[in-house]
Amino acid sequence: MKSNVKRIVLYVLFLLIGLLIGSFGTYFLNSFYVKNVVKDNTDKTMYEPIYEAYGIIKENYYKDIDDETLINGAINGMLESLNDKHSVFFDENAKNEFETELSGQYYGIGAQITQISEDEVMISKVFDDSPAKKYGLKEGDIFVSIDGKSTKGLTVTEIATNLKSKKKEKATIVVRRDGKEVEIKLQKDNVNLLSVSSEMLDDNIGYISVSIFGEKTAEQFKNALEGLESKGMKSLIIDLRGNSGGYLSTVTYMLNDFLDNSKVIYQMKTRKGTKKYYALDNTKRDYKVIILVDENSASASEIMCSAMKEQYGATLVGVKTYGKGTVQETSDLSNNTLIKYTVQEWLTSKGNSINDVGVTPDYEVTLSDEYNNNPIRENDNQLKQAIELAR
Repeated sequence: MKSNVKRIVLYVLFLLIGLLIGSFGTYFLNSFYVKNVVKDNTDKTMYEPIYEAYGIIKENYYKDIDDETLINGAINGMLESLNDKHSVFFDENAKNEFETELSGQYYGIGAQITQISEDEVMISKVFDDSPAKKYGLKEGDIFVSIDGKSTKGLTVTEIATNLKSKKKEKATIVVRRDGKEVEIKLQKDNVNLLSVSSEMLDDNIGYISVSIFGEKTAEQFKNALEGLESKGMKSLIIDLRGNSGGYLSTVTYMLNDFLDNSKVIYQMKTRKGTKKYYALDNTKRDYKVIILVDENSASASEIMCSAMKEQYGATLVGVKTYGKGTVQETSDLSNNTLIKYTVQEWLTSKGNSINDVGVTPDYEVTLSDEYNNNPIRENDNQLKQAIELAR
């Protein structure tokens, strides 16, 4: 048994290293392991403490513990040892949530849910064109049961997993609404998550809110932009508040909507040096752009707002951004988990580092107590400032 344990643990380690190097490295290291390491025990010396600990825990720990838990813990420990809060491990459930958010599509009912107490989960948002909207679920509904089984004490993850399951195409959901229980029967379906919303404000000021830079965001943004322009938009407000980032390729495509290919949009710094990246198209717009940012605007949001400020002349309103100046890549592992790890540091178009510093807005405006106590548009003093500047 001990020999098998050693082989399993060492294989996982080599697979992880291979994934960090890339697909070719994975193939090479796996082949090397099979052909050489297994046959030659001397090559395993540096890993001896790891599989020794694995064997000791498996054989002597006072509770039963499965291999998956130990392997995931070992991988997570390696990433934590990097002391980089952006290099993280995702178990199977976390991986699915992460990929769903970025892909912009999933199978289910089309509602965002939130844990409001140890025993209760509430619907916090109902998406347009979704089964939840079609069949009458509402924001503020509290889950009571799903398919006859009580949801009391269940977590957000447990309820979400149930609702996204393809084993049942239909669901009977009982919710508590205004003190009464309401039963809703619905048909699950593929749900498209909109990361972009837009509208025309007074004085022909366009407004576009971007919640994340996902796979479909660039297309949604372009459609929203051209839709507002067709209605006579004279200036634009882009709201990136609370946007934690997403795909680098997505923000690159979005910047192409404003900057021509003579403009640097960001720079990448690696151990080999620094490289400048330019816009790809000849598109050029010249109307006034105001960008709203806050302390949760991070990563791709900071690439967007810094490039627009430095190369387009956009004005930033709000508070200093998060300060995430590194780029991560992801790799799928063989046990349906995922690792995200830092590979580069990005700089603004003019070569400024924002990591742990953030981007400072041109007009620093903190949300008022009035808005914090009653978060409605009429109380949004940051948006009011942006509107004044866009006129």
